Amino acid sequence: MEHQEKWLKRVEEIFFRYGVKSVTMDDVARELGTSKKTLYQWVSSKDELVQRVLSHFMEQEQLQCEERKRRAANAIEEVFLVIEATIPRMQLMKTNVVYDLQKYYREAWEKLRQYQHGFLYEVVRANLERGIRERFYRSDINVDIIARLHVATVFQLFDEELFPQHKYSRQELFRHYLTHYLYGIASAKGLAILERLSVQSLK
Repeated sequence: MEHQEKWLKRVEEIFFRYGVKSVTMDDVARELGTSKKTLYQWVSSKDELVQRVLSHFMEQEQLQCEERKRRAANAIEEVFLVIEATIPRMQLMKTNVVYDLQKYYREAWEKLRQYQHGFLYEVVRANLERGIRERFYRSDINVDIIARLHVATVFQLFDEELFPQHKYSRQELFRHYLTHYLYGIASAKGLAILERLSVQSLK
């Protein structure tokens, strides 16, 4: 089990760095230091490998979301912890990862969409509701609409036509978007915390 965990993590890193479509099973076997025959004893096809890596990624993200929620003193700090964890990963991620899933691996893409519309939506909604209870977010926002806007917008940051990577780095886009998002929903009390945490910590 531990061996498979290491393999899934390593393949995830390879996909992030080089994209999904361009990486062959020969590449994967070589990077894992194993034979292609052994690799095919583990998974029956590249499609299955992509799905297993994606499932592992989503499971780890869910665990980390719960851990960040426990660690955060308030709703705004929870978002800062998300930024802290996500930006290093986005620095490594090739821009076509999301595009590759959408175009070439439809089953994996549908699984990602379900994750986006299900778990991620609920995480964002819970954070908004927490912030309103704590009075760090404005009480007049429509939680459902803001949560859906947020989840949809984050995925648009990977649109190469809208934000070509040679002009906009993903981590810079993410940092600026989250700053814009937080200032848009923060109450006067929340703005005071944002000023204290400082936009500089998002860099």
